[in-house]
Amino acid sequence: MAMSHLCAGAFSGTPLSFRRPVQTRPPQLQHLVQSRYRGQGTDRSRVAQYKRTPADTGSPEVQIAQLSARVTQLTGHLQIHKKDYASRRGLLAALSTRKSLMQYLLRQDRSAYEKVIKELDIRPLKVQAGRNVIIKLQEGAEPEKVHQTDPNADTE
Repeated sequence: MAMSHLCAGAFSGTPLSFRRPVQTRPPQLQHLVQSRYRGQGTDRSRVAQYKRTPADTGSPEVQIAQLSARVTQLTGHLQIHKKDYASRRGLLAALSTRKSLMQYLLRQDRSAYEKVIKELDIRPLKVQAGRNVIIKLQEGAEPEKVHQTDPNADTE
């Protein structure tokens, strides 16, 4: 075929008739629904034991348990998909939120804090810094306060 014959339909304003319509499959609805995270793979079986009432979703213990399940799921996902930076960012956000909730629970109810970190196998908060005060936490002991007057001063 000559080049003029192939381009004739485009330049004369008439569509080319020798093309056949391409058959396409309808999209797989199940695949499209599962393409975004909807909680698949997250083991939330341990969340129920921290609920104060059957409808409890907001207590710090429940939120920490839910975030721990999400952290476990995301950690497994990132071991397979090492370059999934969006999930890595979500993991860091979940860890930050969980840390804030753990700090709150530590201030409000230390026994509940110790129970949660023991049962969910979470590392305890090591150092909590405040204004010129560093609190060193040791498991099963009361916080030890170390006062510092000058943050730039050398400690011997």
